[in-house]
Amino acid sequence: MDKVWERLQPGRREQVRQPQEAREAMEQRVATPGVTPGARADTAPVAEPAVDAGVASYTSPEIRRVLANMRVLVAIFAIAEVLSLSSPLSVASRGGAMAYAAFGYAAYAGGLCWIEFRGHRLLWPRLIAWVDVAWILTFAWLAAMHSSLLMLLFFPVLFAAVSFGFLSGLLVSLIAAALTAAQIMVRVQDGAAILPEAMLPPLLILVFGPVLAALACVGMRINEQMTIAERLLALLDPRLGVARMADTLLRTLAPRFAADRGWLLIWLPGSEARLFRVGADGACAELHGELRATLIDALGRLPATVAAVHQRTAGPRRWCFAGPLGLELARRRASGAARVPMQQLAELLEARSLLALPICRRSPHPNWLVLDSRRRRYRSRDLELLSAVMEPLAPLVENAGLLECLADEAMATERARIGRDLHDTAIQPYLGLKYGIEALARKAAPDNPLRADILSLQEVTVGELHNLRELVSGMRSGTSAADNALAPALQRQARRFTELFGLDVVVGCDAGLSIGRRLAAAIFPIVGEALTNIRRHTAATAAQITVRDHPQTCELQIRNAHDPAAAPPAFMPRSIAERVHALHGSVRVELQQAGFTDLIISIPKGPAARASAP
Repeated sequence: MDKVWERLQPGRREQVRQPQEAREAMEQRVATPGVTPGARADTAPVAEPAVDAGVASYTSPEIRRVLANMRVLVAIFAIAEVLSLSSPLSVASRGGAMAYAAFGYAAYAGGLCWIEFRGHRLLWPRLIAWVDVAWILTFAWLAAMHSSLLMLLFFPVLFAAVSFGFLSGLLVSLIAAALTAAQIMVRVQDGAAILPEAMLPPLLILVFGPVLAALACVGMRINEQMTIAERLLALLDPRLGVARMADTLLRTLAPRFAADRGWLLIWLPGSEARLFRVGADGACAELHGELRATLIDALGRLPATVAAVHQRTAGPRRWCFAGPLGLELARRRASGAARVPMQQLAELLEARSLLALPICRRSPHPNWLVLDSRRRRYRSRDLELLSAVMEPLAPLVENAGLLECLADEAMATERARIGRDLHDTAIQPYLGLKYGIEALARKAAPDNPLRADILSLQEVTVGELHNLRELVSGMRSGTSAADNALAPALQRQARRFTELFGLDVVVGCDAGLSIGRRLAAAIFPIVGEALTNIRRHTAATAAQITVRDHPQTCELQIRNAHDPAAAPPAFMPRSIAERVHALHGSVRVELQQAGFTDLIISIPKGPAARASAP
């Protein structure tokens, strides 16, 4: 316990000193052996809006609105510049065209600003920068290539870089400089401009345009990193457990990076590997079984210090964009160590664009965050951004696992104490009752008419005492492994109802039924309550119990007969419903046409079953 406490991050130790909040948070954790919900619906984080593949890859609506406002300012500056120019041009011939062009651009900028503030999407957002270049070059041509108007070409460079990355900004700057130089050469041939002074604006655009694009991309990356990190830090709380942490991370990061699927492998010291998955619908689940083992094995082959991207592109771009791209996180340099395992993982997941990032690298086991997208091709900038976001968040994931270990140890200690108390108090009266019935059975003569009832009561007492001892033993040892304890317990309960009350109970369970003892201990009193209701409130002389094992849930069907001519009114047993809802399950009553009443109960498998999953 002390070693685990020492490993906690200093900034989070105070959170462990809140036992009541921690206990309430730990009680909210739900896990199942097949596919387990990662968080409750009422406390799940709000998923980020999905990123459209045709729109800016990492531009937020706020940034787009700022750019739209800047375009309006550019239009106002152009109008003021056009109106203030003293040009030898004829006002009737070209001055009117300049005014029309300036006011037309102002209307265009105002329309784009209105669209952005309304929250609508543009049809062809990548054309906006080129339209800006065309408008500005038109102004400059009509104004005899005035240098102040040519300097406005830096705005489309900034817009392209902020919206679509450095390469887009670089391309706009190069083409804008080339078109400006071409216009100037035409002016020089006409004698309206003089070299070399006239070539200064295109040279400035050629030199400072890429610099502006690079600075804009760096600023956007830092802004995006801070935005994502601040949102996650506000949502993440290690006291809520690993499942809730994984749910928050996946449901926040997947939309941000336009991922259709995401996986998070968390394998902390002293605990088993846990694999979580989020789908395109935003539902987070914990995986178990063969799929979990296969994915953990595939992720384990990846180098623990290299983040990688893999592309699978069909068609003419296949050889240009396909293949893996690795980044060694410690030295921030390219690496090909993940090429083969990354390709195998992409084939296993049938992924088109796959990103894999190691997290919690101080752990002896690999921990991975994997994103798959069919709408976006991941690049090295995505690796760098995601790595920068996860670097300060990795200790929170570790703390969540360590807090779970602390909580499990505390619960194990408390269970052992309660088990000892039950053994010393609750079991002793049952032992006295057992010894008294045994003495009474020995005194009863073989021809005594009550001897059969006494022997039957003795058998029931011995069985109940055995069940109580098993429960106390399991509580003291903390064992929760799945076994076949439920079926024999239901069989004994059925025999008891048959012998004591004359209710013929038939129990049927799926072959290979394996239910954890904790879940079985929760199901057993529910079945007993249902049989008691049948005995007290119906005229049925027989009942049937069917237990079905599903990957996510355990389903109970308790059936009794009723008069087909006079079906009973709809009734929901309140005590059973309360017990089932406390286990996050569901219950319903169905009246069959054949004269049967079915009580159908569905309970998600709890932590006990999860611990037994392969």
